[in-house]
Amino acid sequence: MTASPVEIDLTETERSVLSVVHAKGECTRPDISASLDVSKPTVSLAVSALEEAGLIAPVRARQGSLGRSATVYAVAATAGWLLGLDIGSTRVKVLARGLDGRQLRSMSESLGGTPGLRNEQILDLVSSLVSRTIRELAPVAGPLRAVGVALPRVIPQYLNDESGSRTVGRPALAQILAALDVDEGVPVLLENNVNCAALAEMELGNAKAVDDFVFLQVGVGIGSGIVADRRVLRGARGGAGEVSSLPTGWPAKPENTDRFALEHYLGANQFLHRWTSSWDSQVGPVPASVAELFDYASAGVPTATAALDQHSRDIGQLALSLAAVLDPALILLGGGVGQNPHLLQGVRAVVQSVKPDVEVTTGSLGEEATVEGAVALTLDHALSKLLGTRYKRRLDDRTTVVYASRATAAAVTDTDESPKARGLTSV
Repeated sequence: MTASPVEIDLTETERSVLSVVHAKGECTRPDISASLDVSKPTVSLAVSALEEAGLIAPVRARQGSLGRSATVYAVAATAGWLLGLDIGSTRVKVLARGLDGRQLRSMSESLGGTPGLRNEQILDLVSSLVSRTIRELAPVAGPLRAVGVALPRVIPQYLNDESGSRTVGRPALAQILAALDVDEGVPVLLENNVNCAALAEMELGNAKAVDDFVFLQVGVGIGSGIVADRRVLRGARGGAGEVSSLPTGWPAKPENTDRFALEHYLGANQFLHRWTSSWDSQVGPVPASVAELFDYASAGVPTATAALDQHSRDIGQLALSLAAVLDPALILLGGGVGQNPHLLQGVRAVVQSVKPDVEVTTGSLGEEATVEGAVALTLDHALSKLLGTRYKRRLDDRTTVVYASRATAAAVTDTDESPKARGLTSV
């Protein structure tokens, strides 16, 4: 692919004008002049330059009190767009938004099929969804300014080091980067999926007014995103929040070498299997999902009620452990099982029996939290590049960023070169 104009040289005045237009949504030249305390001729020159660059555009005329009309400007539809991907355990989601915040595309496809072909399927699906989105939006939405990729793994400081991540049965980071096949120079932001969900809830959801909280994802896997003072806690090697590897009890048993025993106990598939392997068919069809099992519980089926009670206590104990160590104001439950309303009451009871001041509720963004977080990261990154010091970053600015190039896939696996030589950076 050809190079993409993601880097634009703007003067400080042009950055200032663009920042006002973006912040206000719509404004006139007099509005901008008053906001910046800059002369109208200076603003007019900057507006003309930004129009020519395709970053802002006139949207309508506003009638003034003296009968004069003023042109109203907004971020242009051609100013560029942002792409978020959630490459999860069961689905791949794609969300594209314009620089002005408009949703441009949203797609989701499941990861079904033969387990032996799983990596190939994931990579083919990612490549297909991304190329289709680029093909549809590039002619009408301007340059792709950034790509955010949310993954169910630890994101290491250097991409050739995946020693701390669960990568068995999943594509390597280098393979995922190659499958994206975006234009050279486009920044690709890599982030853990639960961290993305936590950031989305902080920006758009139930944690908007909370500085310190935990997002506890309960589904096929178990994970947490820890936000302290509105920053994601990543730890020394990017593994903070990886509760899947917590030991399951004391005293420790020497023969237990399962590093992910807790996740293997609490994960949706294992939980469902434990409680349905001896299901009484006279009660009804065997539940095919945790949601169906919990529906049986709400109907008073004893086995299902016992399963719900036990899972509520188990997840509650995990949440309470996090609350004891981190002292959050809020714990948000998310994931395919965690956001189920049947689970909330029991988890809340366990936590508040010891920590009554800790609020426990579900996230408000549901299954879209992770991909929304990936897009939010790209918007934050793109605006910081366009506006410079005129933009104060809202989200964590230490996300790993790779600038796409034809050599990226090979470079990230070449351990003989330094990170700088490989073109990798953490910002």
